[in-house]
This record gives sequence, C-alpha cells and structure tokens, in this order.
Amino acid sequence: MTRIAIIGAGIGGLSAAISLRRLPNVDVQIFEQAQALREVGASIALGPNGLRGLGEMGAVNATSEEIGFRSDHGFPMVYKHWKTGEELVKDVHSPSVTQWRHHTARYFRPHLQQALADNVPLNTVHLGNRLLSIAVRSDSHSEDVLLTFEDGSHHSADLVIGADGINSTVRSIFSPNHNLERTGQVALRAVFDEVHIRDLIAENPDLKNSVHVVGPDRNFFSSMLGKGKFTVVSLGYDSGEEGNPAWREEKWDDPADVGRFREQYEGWHPWITTLLDRVPPDSVRVHPGWASNKIPSPIHVGRIALIGDAFHPHGGALAVGGSLAIDDSIALFLSLQHVQQLSLSSNLLGSDTQVPRKLSTAELSHALDLYASTRLPHVGRVFDVVEQTRRSAAKPGTTLDPRKWAKNKKDVVWLHEHDVHLAFMNALNSEHAYLFQA
Repeated sequence: MTRIAIIGAGIGGLSAAISLRRLPNVDVQIFEQAQALREVGASIALGPNGLRGLGEMGAVNATSEEIGFRSDHGFPMVYKHWKTGEELVKDVHSPSVTQWRHHTARYFRPHLQQALADNVPLNTVHLGNRLLSIAVRSDSHSEDVLLTFEDGSHHSADLVIGADGINSTVRSIFSPNHNLERTGQVALRAVFDEVHIRDLIAENPDLKNSVHVVGPDRNFFSSMLGKGKFTVVSLGYDSGEEGNPAWREEKWDDPADVGRFREQYEGWHPWITTLLDRVPPDSVRVHPGWASNKIPSPIHVGRIALIGDAFHPHGGALAVGGSLAIDDSIALFLSLQHVQQLSLSSNLLGSDTQVPRKLSTAELSHALDLYASTRLPHVGRVFDVVEQTRRSAAKPGTTLDPRKWAKNKKDVVWLHEHDVHLAFMNALNSEHAYLFQA
C-alpha cells in the first residue's frame, strides 16, 4: 500500500485527500497544526474549473446552492464605476459552461472547508500536529519519508504533499531560499449575516450579486455568500505616510477599524457608502498582501509535492487560489493513477481483481514529474498575469482611469475554466515524444 501524508487541512489539503482517496491501494492521512478545523480568511471564489473538479472527485455537497452563492445575472463578475455606478465591463462564462452548478460560486471559507471535511473520514485527520522536520530515508532498512512533529511524534509515508499554505513549512524545508515579500496591497474584509442589510436588498435586489467597483486609487467588492452571509472587501495599496505605512504593524486576519474602512470610500456612489454604514464593527479583518514573484519547484526528491499556496504563493490575486488548489489535486490524482496503471500492465497478476502494488521510488518520481509538467505551464501564466496586474495597478500617489482600465481589460476565461485533464494529456504526450526521440 502506498502511504500518502498531507500536511495541512485547508481547502487544498482536504481537496487532495478527497481526490487521492479514489486511488486503489493507498492510505491517505492528513496532519494539521491547528487544534480544530478553522479556515482563516473571509470569502473565497471557485470558478468552473474548481467546481467541476469538486464534482469529479465526488465532493458534490461542496458545490451546492446552500453554501455557494451564484449571482442570478449569470456572470462571474460585473465591474462598475466608483462614482457613477455605471457598468464598465463584465466577465463571462464560455459556452462550455452549460450547467448552473458550474457557474462561479462564492463561499464563506469555513463553510467550504467543512463541506470538504465531510468527505474525509475523521480518523484520517490528525489535528494539533505541527510539522518540525522531514527526513527522506533511503537505506537497507527503509526507503520512505519520516515526518517529525512538535509533540515528538513521528509518521512514515511514501509520498508527502505540502498543502500548508503560503507560509509553507514543507516548502521552507526544501526551498529555504524562497522568500515572500510584502506586495504593498492591503485588503480589508468583512463577513456578516445578511440580516443586517436585508432591507437594502429588498429595495435593490441586485445588491446581493457579485460586483467589483473600480476606483481611482482602490477597488471595492461585495457579494452574497452561502448560508445567508454577505461580504464587503476593500482592495488597495498601503495608504500610510512614507516610513510609517498605515497597516504595517497588522498581521493577517487581525481585527480592523470599520471607521477606517468607511473613510476610504467617502465620496463614492451612495449604494457603497450606505452599505458600509451597515457593516458590523467587529466583522472587519485586515489582510496585508504577501507573495512571491517566483514559482518554487513543486516537487522534491521524488517524494515531496507542493499544492495550493505552498506551490503558487501569488498573494491571492485574481481570486483563483481555491480553483488552482483543486486543479493541483486533480493533476496529482491523474499522475499517480497513470503510474499505477503502468505498474499493473507490467506486473500482471493473472487475477480478475488486480490491485496496484506499492509504488516504488522511481514510480513516485515519475508521477511527480508528470504532475509538475501538468501544472507549471498554467501556474507560470497565472504568475505572469499577476505581475502585470500589480504593475498596472494604481500605487500610492497615483490614480487610475476606470473607463480606460475597463477598455483594456483582458479576457479571463482561460484562467477560470482551465482544463487540467487537457493539460495532463499534453504533459503525457510531451513525455512520450521525448522518450520516442531518445
């Protein structure tokens, strides 16, 4: 049996567990440093690719209308002018998105995390396990990976998946020189019960739909989420004075002053200021931006793979982090499944109930190579766009023309409807072509 250990029980780690448990003859265990499942953050969006991935791996409950909100106008996003409220441009789904459940959905993160956890046996999720070290063993006694945790406990595995977020311990062990930097961007996020604005929605039903408002020096986002939650988000750059930025001392998910949130949107369209007046004071959190402009290697020593923000720490830009992690999980499944099938074909058991044997070091390395070849082209393109977006955004002391921005806005269908199966087949074909030439 191939033993798989997943570090991290967030959206990526749970998705990987659900996906990989479909493989025959594997044991999947999850190790999470927190004492309870708690997703830090506010809202999260899943595009058609992420939603299709959840359905494919069997987590249909996580795509339900109950926990995921879809705008009734049918568009992934509508962009409006900060002052006039006019519609500037909108994103669209491609004609291939024929099912409503595959339309872009927005969640309160803890709701999505719990829905995914409902698909994983409780006895495979080990809470309160903070990873300290990883030792790859290859000798006459063992050929595997030994995990050591803060409490002194150990766990042996054949394959380790680092799904431990943007500040990944797994990544830091194998890529110690890969650093994150402040982006200068700061998001203020609030999630609260829809009852606080029910009368406003009754007067203007469109208020519940997802909208991105483009301003001269910052943006604003609001949307219903699942289970009667609503979110508002401020998106901008640090507005403090030189040498004393306004949000420099705050850490990720620290409480923030709702008054400072409201001040940033004085003079904006009345529907925004009226909405912000209803935001409960204790619901606002600050999220300073951290990211890397370099993609760390997603695989190491033939037995370690990174997924989610551990693999692509792009700072949450473009609202694709969740779907990227789900696609990572699908790509890992496809790669390991392919190698298992090769193993079966070369070791026929002469039985109607053939079960893949434990994968060897070489076979695991082959699977991870396929995984990297499947994901790196798309992740590289995402990083390029994120970097272009940051360069074109309004920095402190500068302004942006929303109408000009809208005119030049690029299509994002490729981003939210990426076909990971096609990417895997391309990686497989490239491998076959290389072997043929060799």
